[in-house]
Amino acid sequence: MGVIMNRTISRGVGLGLAMMGIFSCSENNVTGADRLNTDSLTADASRVATVTVSLASSSIAVGDTTRATATLLDYQNRPIARTVTWSSSNTAVATVDTTGLVTGVAAGTAVITASRGTKSGSATLTVTGTSPPPTTNPGTVTDLKVSAIDSTGVTLTFTQVNDGTGKPAQYDVRYAVAPISWGSATSVTSGTCAVPVTGTAIGSPLTCTVLGLTPATSYEFQLVSFRGTLNYNAVFGGLSNVVAATTKASTPPPPPPPPGGTLLFEEDFENSNIASRGWYDDTNVELSTTEHITGSTASAQYHWLVGATTPTSGGAQRHKFTPTSSVYLSYYVKYSTNYVGSGQAYHPHEFYILSNLDGDYDGPSQSYMDLYVEQNYQNGGRPRIAMQDNRSVNYNYGPLPNNLIGVTEDRSTGGCNGVVESNIFSECFNFGSYWYNDKQLTGPVEFQPNPGPGYKSDWNFVEAYFQLNTIVNGVGQANGVIQYWFNGALVIDRHDILFRTGAHPTMQMDQLIIAPYIGDGSPVDQYMWVDNLRIATGRIP
Repeated sequence: MGVIMNRTISRGVGLGLAMMGIFSCSENNVTGADRLNTDSLTADASRVATVTVSLASSSIAVGDTTRATATLLDYQNRPIARTVTWSSSNTAVATVDTTGLVTGVAAGTAVITASRGTKSGSATLTVTGTSPPPTTNPGTVTDLKVSAIDSTGVTLTFTQVNDGTGKPAQYDVRYAVAPISWGSATSVTSGTCAVPVTGTAIGSPLTCTVLGLTPATSYEFQLVSFRGTLNYNAVFGGLSNVVAATTKASTPPPPPPPPGGTLLFEEDFENSNIASRGWYDDTNVELSTTEHITGSTASAQYHWLVGATTPTSGGAQRHKFTPTSSVYLSYYVKYSTNYVGSGQAYHPHEFYILSNLDGDYDGPSQSYMDLYVEQNYQNGGRPRIAMQDNRSVNYNYGPLPNNLIGVTEDRSTGGCNGVVESNIFSECFNFGSYWYNDKQLTGPVEFQPNPGPGYKSDWNFVEAYFQLNTIVNGVGQANGVIQYWFNGALVIDRHDILFRTGAHPTMQMDQLIIAPYIGDGSPVDQYMWVDNLRIATGRIP
């Protein structure tokens, strides 16, 4: 989820807190978790130090293509992810599209340039006059097979063929309730087998998944290779062999949360001796006796000085609890009248829940599962729930990001290895020696900037509930629950979340961390107060 800000916490343990963002990755407003703000090209240019362009092939024939890649480094020689503008010095010789795909037009040379703000880099391409090889019909797939089955999806694997011009073919994949008839069969529209499927390397295996199927139903599948554009100028190969699969019976969703959960622990911050109540790591809590809810005498105070990443009270306050597959977190929170949060579309981080697969001092960012509960303030605060599982990222199947859904259960559930949920923001990116991936849910503005209902400087009641998904026959089912209430109103409600795969069937939740954090430093001197915090197995009054 972003840049790790390393610092030393109590007991000499390094705590890396990840920076996390909101649902946007647009060119002029990159706002992913822990990404640097790029509100304008001028601001971004101050961070990009160099742009280097490399070509997959520096010489191509007329009509052929090659891929141009731009590498951007900051002033500490670290790679950073930014969108660049591509251009060709001689479009009569070679053109380049917005993704860096270069096409030879005529014999000669052209300089291919990538620009970001005031920084640019280039590479020279030579286009030869050699004509492309003669074309034939695309090859025929003869080894289509089923490699995985679940209740609503089937994974197919086959060997890629030539499109008749020496390039990998594309594929139209179809299915029908058995028996299949090609002309009336349905083209796949959901999953990685969605038409058209783009080939990558002739002779290499290609795996894709058909989603949106009906449980406990017998289907047949078939495909055809082609080049060109379907319904326009496509040239087809022969039909593949037919394969059959029966989807599994549907898995019932987990039961709804019990009407009354079991309280695991609570903290009212009435005195500063929190270590005696099970807190550890950084127990240097600051209390406020002037800011607290009715009936209380004190609250936990988190005070950021200008430019500070962490409050004056220090780092992570941790508390273990009995491992459980369902967790309910509730607390009262209030912010100072001048509160602006990070001033960015990411951060501050506030509360974290870790799994029993992680150590007592692990994380938050490098963990098997880290759930974030917070709000991002941009002239009003939007509740946010996010999840990271960076330690579950599988690097063994090729460059990341790499969708391994239907390939293996030994994978992350975030952006690096594929996301099964729809309508959810996710990302995968490298920073230094680690890859970070996450997925995020953000609600509407609830913490209001002005006095009235939901005013940020009044005490507001926040509740969050997590129920881990089930594992059936070694496969993680996307039926986990995430809910968020603001002053009693349900504003985030999802029942299709995959928290864990079949690789971690015993994963549960067992640790709460309070570690408010602003990665870029606090823009103002500001406060957050927390009172009457509770952890339970289900929603409690």
